[in-house]
Amino acid sequence: MQQTRIVFGDEADAESYWHDKAWKKFAVDVAAGPQRRPTFRATVYVGARSPQDAIACAKRNLSRSPAGCRFAARLSGPRELGCVPS
Repeated sequence: MQQTRIVFGDEADAESYWHDKAWKKFAVDVAAGPQRRPTFRATVYVGARSPQDAIACAKRNLSRSPAGCRFAARLSGPRELGCVPS
């Protein structure tokens, strides 16, 4: 059985833009509390070479981090970074 993942427009644009760059811009989603209704939620934008480096950077620079935080890194898309078509 082959498992596939749905890729949305902004995410596909991000993967195609960042694939050949050494330094990438990641959005690190931080959440704490129950999985369905987190009590704390934030997104931190960092420049890093890998998702693991992005999470480590977000952990170091997060000013307020409650206990038991979950971190998930993803590539930032153009619309998320505020780019508009020209």
